[in-house]
Amino acid sequence: MRTFIQHLLQILFSIFLLAGCSNNSLFKSSDSPGESSSQPAGANAGSSSVLAKTSSARGNGTVSSSPKKNTDKALVAASAKSSKALKDAGSRGDTVAVDSSESDTLGTEDEKAIALLLETARQHYLAALEAQSNGDSTLSADEFEQAIQFLNEVSYYPDIENNNDFNELSRSVIEDYEKYIASVDELGPGSSVFALREKLNLDVDKIDISKVKIPHEVVTGTTVPLVMNDQVERNISFFMDKGRDYFERWLYLAGRYFPVMSKIFKEEGVPQEVMYLSMPESGLNPSARSWARAVGLWQFMRGTGYLYGLRGNMWFDQRRDFEKSTRAAAQHLKDLYSEFNDWYLALAAYNAGVGRIRRAVLRSGTNDFWALRRYLPRQTRNYIPQYIAVTLMAMHPELYGFGDVEKADALKWDDVTVSGCVDLSVLAKCAETSVDEMRLLNPELIQWCTPPDMKSYTLRVPEGKADVFTENFAKVPDDKKMNYTEHRVYRGETLYGIARRYGVLTSMIMEVNHLRSRSRLHIGQVLLIPASATFASADIAPEPQTVKWHKRVSRFHRYTREYQPAGRDKLYYKVKRGETLGHVAEWFGCRASDLRNWNNLAYGRMLMAGRTLVVWVPSEKLSYYKNIASMSFAEKQKSVGAAEQTTAANTDDAADANDHWIQHTVRRGESLEKIANDYNVAVADLKTWNKLHRSRIFAGQTLEVYRASGNQAMAADPPQAPKKPSPSVGHAGAAHDKASANTIKHRVKRGETLESIAGMYNVSIADLKKWNKLISSRIVVGKKLRVQAPDVKATYYRVRNGDSLWTISKRLGVSVDDIQKWNDIAEAIRPGDKLVIYR
Repeated sequence: MRTFIQHLLQILFSIFLLAGCSNNSLFKSSDSPGESSSQPAGANAGSSSVLAKTSSARGNGTVSSSPKKNTDKALVAASAKSSKALKDAGSRGDTVAVDSSESDTLGTEDEKAIALLLETARQHYLAALEAQSNGDSTLSADEFEQAIQFLNEVSYYPDIENNNDFNELSRSVIEDYEKYIASVDELGPGSSVFALREKLNLDVDKIDISKVKIPHEVVTGTTVPLVMNDQVERNISFFMDKGRDYFERWLYLAGRYFPVMSKIFKEEGVPQEVMYLSMPESGLNPSARSWARAVGLWQFMRGTGYLYGLRGNMWFDQRRDFEKSTRAAAQHLKDLYSEFNDWYLALAAYNAGVGRIRRAVLRSGTNDFWALRRYLPRQTRNYIPQYIAVTLMAMHPELYGFGDVEKADALKWDDVTVSGCVDLSVLAKCAETSVDEMRLLNPELIQWCTPPDMKSYTLRVPEGKADVFTENFAKVPDDKKMNYTEHRVYRGETLYGIARRYGVLTSMIMEVNHLRSRSRLHIGQVLLIPASATFASADIAPEPQTVKWHKRVSRFHRYTREYQPAGRDKLYYKVKRGETLGHVAEWFGCRASDLRNWNNLAYGRMLMAGRTLVVWVPSEKLSYYKNIASMSFAEKQKSVGAAEQTTAANTDDAADANDHWIQHTVRRGESLEKIANDYNVAVADLKTWNKLHRSRIFAGQTLEVYRASGNQAMAADPPQAPKKPSPSVGHAGAAHDKASANTIKHRVKRGETLESIAGMYNVSIADLKKWNKLISSRIVVGKKLRVQAPDVKATYYRVRNGDSLWTISKRLGVSVDDIQKWNDIAEAIRPGDKLVIYR
């Protein structure tokens, strides 16, 4: 009988393991345009995925105090580093201690990977908070940077912007890092260029310019005016003092990249002095990735880069390529200049976006940057003074005490062509150089190899090595060029487990083996695993290595105890059925990430009913929150709603007082449409102001909203067609000759308001109401409005092969923003799409 039961259990267990072989919702290659975030996230994290053992070093973004040639190694390490996160965090011991009292809810393979990376980021975040409380500012900054680095790795997963855990943790880490930056006198050597910019923007008005002697020689002969004023002097003082190490490193790296930039800017007709903008933008690090998820020397967001021909996927990212990204930046800057006919405004738009600069011009009534500065966001106000300061110093370093700084050798290379997935170590041997040198010349390569399925990939090799490379490469057998390991699927294995075992991404295995997201693995199936030459030749144990997701001992064990914030009292709350971490965070006025830190709740674990949570609340509100804890679910939700209404009322009162930007924290259940209605603005404006390309938002997200006096919001991007609107947008239609007006029927789209429609057609809100017999400003999606627009006709354009929004806008004489607004599009257009154009 016992034998029969054992046999039955063994069969059931085998069935269970077989069921685990199915693969659902795996990581897919993504090169879709227009996806951004909102990076603001991340310091010099230049890689999107996992490298094999050939590039195991993890850079930490350290800024050397001496710009000598040893900085080459640091930069190469930063460029070559990858998260190795799935392998590092899982196999090397960076996985986290998991609370075994919680249910293991790790679902699909991607969800497992994301949860592991998020938890690793949270552990670094905890370490940063603890180091900060212990007064160790250097360690705290380094841990914050590490946390951001792991979050940047997660950001490459498809549709990750809709993952509430990722968004909430990212927001919390950045918020607390910014608070840390504001609290310290100066940054440590491991801080990124993005932390530097944040610190400078916060402190620039407090800088004492009497500490250093600033030369006042006038620089002439430039197209961009390089004026000297108090704001510029404060920035110069900073880089001559506290920011000296950063600027020395930038000068060193300028020797490497500026010859390439200078040539491209000359070809594109952009002033030479504009290339110095790359210094404060990225610190001249091709793999730099900002908190806002912009990438490369010129910090392109994915969507903007796509408009200028920069492509990418899990294998390469052309935003990191010093040549391609510089040409794209030159073209983008030239387009911005044609928009504003002023280099200061063009450069400001490069930082803040066209919409913000247009609004500032309208609000101030001037095109003078120095006069409209106060209408710009804080980071943009100092953007031009910082640029001028850096440019003056870089053009004449000897005047500012940097005359003895050594510069790196200029990049020189030959182009060769290779096909398919070839290991960089093999290519380096053929070119008789090092892997580090190959990475330096080819920074767009994210992985350890050239992209597969590309028949002619252009690769850079050191100058003068093209012939020897071709000769040596021809001698390499095909099986040595294509470094794949064969793996036979064993019982119970999953694609994710196999990927972790070999230190690659599931999406790589899928692409090489032509697997679809729902392809099942079969016992005995042979998979080709892309791997580096070193890793492929290693002895691989034939037995499957089951991934263990629980009770792992973490190297962060000293940080996995409950985090106890200062100035708060402890309160205990027992979770009821149906309640989530988000609910509890809302009720007790904290963040979900705070609850995880206070209770050491790992990502990927479901919050179970009956669990008692520790909640730290402000001491003065202890009795209030005790009362909240005793309420029913409905009562707690009602109390939150009442608090939100009070906050909204206070916000409205403040907004009506004068014109200014406000920050709205998204509450649970809110949508962009609801927020737009609450503030009487357009959804399209909210998207433009916050660089959103989709309508998805999440609880806790912070949105910027512009409020004009009298509760009238201005359009984010007044269209250029049919005519440029006058500064008084609300009354633009008053002067029109009604007799010559054409009647158009406009169907209201989701997110549109009377204000946005009036701005689109350059008419007044009052006229729209009169023509359509409206007694209020409320309109309904799908409703047709009569518009008497002077000399405006709707035409249609069918997208052809090779078209982009930018080429269409130039051909038709309208702006990209208008095309996107008229057609409610935010991502890529495809051949065959029908676009409506008003002109």
